[in-house]
Amino acid sequence: MKNLSYEQKTFYLFLLVQIILYTGVSLIRLIMPTDALEGIYWGSLHDFGTNKHPPLAAWITYVVFYIFKKDFFIYLTSQIFIAIGFIFVYKTARLFLNEVQSILSVVLLAGCWVYGYITSYYGFNPDVVLLCFLPIITYFGYKSVKNNKLSDWIILGIMTGLSFLNKYQTALLILPIIIWAIIFNRKIFKSWKVYFSIIIAFLIFLPHLLWLIKYDFFSFSYFGIELKNRSFLNRIGSSLIFLIVQLSVVSGSILMFYLLKLKQKTKFIINQTLNNQDACFLLLVALLPNLIQTIMIIVAGGTARPRWGFEFLFLTGVILFYFFPVKEILKNEFNFVVKFAYIIMIIIALIMGSLFAFEKNYRSRYPVEKVTNDIVGDWNEHYDVPVKYIGGFLEWTLPIVVYNMDKNYECILYTYNHESPWITKDDLKKHGAIIIFRDPQDVVAYVNFLNVHPNNTKNIVPTNYKFELKNAFGLKREYSIYYYMIPPEKYVN
Repeated sequence: MKNLSYEQKTFYLFLLVQIILYTGVSLIRLIMPTDALEGIYWGSLHDFGTNKHPPLAAWITYVVFYIFKKDFFIYLTSQIFIAIGFIFVYKTARLFLNEVQSILSVVLLAGCWVYGYITSYYGFNPDVVLLCFLPIITYFGYKSVKNNKLSDWIILGIMTGLSFLNKYQTALLILPIIIWAIIFNRKIFKSWKVYFSIIIAFLIFLPHLLWLIKYDFFSFSYFGIELKNRSFLNRIGSSLIFLIVQLSVVSGSILMFYLLKLKQKTKFIINQTLNNQDACFLLLVALLPNLIQTIMIIVAGGTARPRWGFEFLFLTGVILFYFFPVKEILKNEFNFVVKFAYIIMIIIALIMGSLFAFEKNYRSRYPVEKVTNDIVGDWNEHYDVPVKYIGGFLEWTLPIVVYNMDKNYECILYTYNHESPWITKDDLKKHGAIIIFRDPQDVVAYVNFLNVHPNNTKNIVPTNYKFELKNAFGLKREYSIYYYMIPPEKYVN
């Protein structure tokens, strides 16, 4: 640390504050977010796929929870991944900018509220992993095409394979890098190193691909439910909302940069030509992924989930400094930006913390132990067979399964009308199951969908179970859920 400059020390302090602040805010929740709970359960299945995504994020979430058994370490892991992503945003920035500008390119990301809310709202999920992997791929993608070093290509292949093993959206970043290489360095494709890198990535992804083939690509069905036959006007509206939300995410970063320009009394003047290799690289990587997603929304008619675009906003600060140059940044100007970043981070943390403290919501304050004891206790009064399967609304069932992993409960995951790789109808028939929903009609519909005992589904009467939630200030809210116990086979006449 002695050899580090003032700016570099500030950079590492910024990373530390980011980790501590947003990990701490997340602990106000009483239970982990659904995405983290799903990851833990999927990871516990030790399989090469899930019913939504490739398995890497789930494996990581499960391993962390299995080792430490505490929510804190899930949130901490999330922020560590984000911090590593920040380090590679800085390293990427150094390919185009000076030291101070590169550090501030990361500091400006404090204004992207996604980095503040994602850990507390989603815990740890494939999107968090992308926030780490995409900057790494960008850095080594540029260096590989530019310098053609074997070590860079190997790392690029490994990271690309792992990223695809995490989420298919990785392709949206690989495509602009390929386009850039074709435009400016086509001869690179004559090098064996390129194809060696591709082979590495493919071998890492291959187990999941074989899993997809075995189970008829049922993970892709998750995206199918997002596609709707909507009018062209609705599609345009959805795409505009998608883009507007992306702009809102980076608005804090733009504001910080604007204030720096005001402090320096410099104008917004673009002084880079678009045919410049570096400029083209930055524009392609920063803009093309979300442009493709916008087009897909219009063409496919899908539901636009703005968070699918958040992972591709990591070059916001680099873009601003590269295309809107500033004068030499003085120490007081540097400190001004950093202090403003801390203010924004504190505001985001206070907002998230207040939401979790005041809300009386099952997503963050679900009394899992009480609900488990009552509902499983009811099962035990009726059957001498231990509970094995719990299904229904994931927000009700996953906490029960995950926080009671020592009891070997298993969750019935909806597999979009594909055969489940994990639970067969014979398993359900033998052991029975508890089905939980907020609405009794959903319970009946799901029991009929499972069709475990076809001759015993005519008179399904779900049990109404009521319980109270308390926020951090003791204010209460009553919830009513419904459950039905599908009896084990030996209890069926």
